[in-house]
Amino acid sequence: MEELKTFISLEDLAKLADEQYLKMLKENKIKDIVKAIGLFPDQTITNDILILTQNPNATLVKRLSDWGYYKRKVKEDQKGLKIISHVLKKYNIDKTDEYGNIYSQGVDKLDTEMGFVFDISQTEGKDYEYLNSNKENIAKHFEVVKKSLERTARDYKFEYTDIDTNSQIDLKNKIITIKDGLSIDEVINTLIDNVSTVLLATRRQEGLDNLGEFEQNAVIYAVKSKLGLDEPECKFDISNINDEGLVELKNNLQKVRSVTKQILSNVESSIEYAVRQIIKEEKAKTEELETEAPKEQPKPTKTTKTKTKQSQSEVE
Repeated sequence: MEELKTFISLEDLAKLADEQYLKMLKENKIKDIVKAIGLFPDQTITNDILILTQNPNATLVKRLSDWGYYKRKVKEDQKGLKIISHVLKKYNIDKTDEYGNIYSQGVDKLDTEMGFVFDISQTEGKDYEYLNSNKENIAKHFEVVKKSLERTARDYKFEYTDIDTNSQIDLKNKIITIKDGLSIDEVINTLIDNVSTVLLATRRQEGLDNLGEFEQNAVIYAVKSKLGLDEPECKFDISNINDEGLVELKNNLQKVRSVTKQILSNVESSIEYAVRQIIKEEKAKTEELETEAPKEQPKPTKTTKTKTKQSQSEVE
């Protein structure tokens, strides 16, 4: 982990992120940036760079309070990864009414401050079971993931039928057709490919022109990296882009981040809900079995009989 100075300003953090961004691109590490977009979809591109700079091996970051929600705590002697946080702050602004009276009115404004996140490797506690990034877990929740991807492409109708190709998109009539009989892996991968195409088509042009294929491949690579699916063989060739263009490329990456976040937030929240329902049902079933189980009857107490000698008179 590359340590940052103990005391560092927001301006220094932003400057560092810009410098590292250009450095990574010139070192042909564009895939690392795209992958980070998928691993940290709730963060900005700037924060992705800052996280990678401090911990290149980070895979899942959350704030301290968020880890607490999932019953995990930060290990001793662990330092948070510095990021730039955007927060709403209330400011009192003096105003004058029509009679000349001065009063203060609270106004919410978006502000920035230094924030901290911790990678899952820095924490311990209850297993984080909601999205173990692997194909097995995606297959386990196949129907949930499939439906969440379909919902992400709003207003689109999905049809599963026998066609020559794996999929077809009718943008005019908003129909996505998936070949019937595909394997679980093929269905999920095909859905990700098609949904990303549809969502990118709804975004306005950002950054450099003629990078539609780059954006499409970047979204697919970011999403599949996060979900632990097989990463596609994508070549992000940016060798012919100058420094000014590389700066502008960040806007294309912001577009990629927006679509990636939309896809992953739906998939992750659906899996988390499904897991919670499973836990809830298992708990209810256990409680029901405990209620129905026959209560153990107390064993009868043995009484000791004492033999007494019959009196002589009774014998006689």
